[in-house]
Amino acid sequence: MRFGLFFQAPEAPGQTHAQRYEEMFERIALAETLGFDVAWLAELHFGGAFSLLSNPLMAVPVIAQRTRRIRIGTAVSLLPLEHPLRSAEQAATADLLSGGRLELGVGRGSIPSQFHGFGVSVAENRARFDEALQIIRLAWTQERVSFRGAFYQVEDVAVVPRPVQQPHPPLRIAVHTPESFAHVAATGLPIYSGTTTTPLPLLRECMALYRARLAAAGHAWREDQMALMFPIHVGVGGTSARDAMRPGVRKYYENLRTIFSQLPDSYADHLPRLRIIEETLANLPYEKFFHDQAVFGDAAEVVDRLQAARDEFGLSQIIGWFDQGSMLPREEAELAMRRFAEHVMPKLA
Repeated sequence: MRFGLFFQAPEAPGQTHAQRYEEMFERIALAETLGFDVAWLAELHFGGAFSLLSNPLMAVPVIAQRTRRIRIGTAVSLLPLEHPLRSAEQAATADLLSGGRLELGVGRGSIPSQFHGFGVSVAENRARFDEALQIIRLAWTQERVSFRGAFYQVEDVAVVPRPVQQPHPPLRIAVHTPESFAHVAATGLPIYSGTTTTPLPLLRECMALYRARLAAAGHAWREDQMALMFPIHVGVGGTSARDAMRPGVRKYYENLRTIFSQLPDSYADHLPRLRIIEETLANLPYEKFFHDQAVFGDAAEVVDRLQAARDEFGLSQIIGWFDQGSMLPREEAELAMRRFAEHVMPKLA
């Protein structure tokens, strides 16, 4: 079992953007001393209230300079928004400058503001993702690359630099809907999901579908097949831990509303999801969230819930989001990380 941390790094009152990055770097350095294995950085665009991490690959070598062991992942690089040759170059450079510590999580993305901002059709995201992933894998495994697709045409180019890890950095595909789980099973690649977008009841359905499609495609279940991210808080008591995270859970949905509501109504594709977010905020079902999407409690409760998830879903990696909504005092969030490392990780390893 490996243990990771998830970072989204939204804006915070009283802090500059540079200070928010510095705090994230310091927390990752602390995580290394506590024994965490991977720091996962989101890629999100055009909404500082939600995240400042528009280019996580640029942060990889900085983190590597400040640490010695912890691996650095993207959760996830949004392939439809970038030319795949540039994605291959940037990821290889990050792997080189980090001494071979990159873990490349990739996904198609679904937040409309990102596609609106870059002028890419959200309806094309799956097809663009498929082509981009093919090209990136070819770029890292062939001396010269040629490819003709619906969106990208590449004719006889050599992509440099080469990544340190051979044949390439570990790849992991983000999946959050039944359609995505079924679709990516054909690749056989390891997957990443999160309970903030795929609550546990839905995840059970998705994983049954994924396992069936994986087997049908002739792929065996790999040791590192499944990583899952949970909002996690380890407190001194279950009730107090859940109460401590109520403001952060609400802030998370408020931040979602902010980025969705900033799109022009003429865009229209975002309006159904915006209505769902508004309805959720009007009557936020905390108890349902705590049960289906988060792991907030004392150490014993967190161990029990994560052991159950590990065994049910065959998890190889548990990724904790230790300050969802960024409403906890820094000291409290870091104390939760320490409790997790001391009291939870040894029981799950």
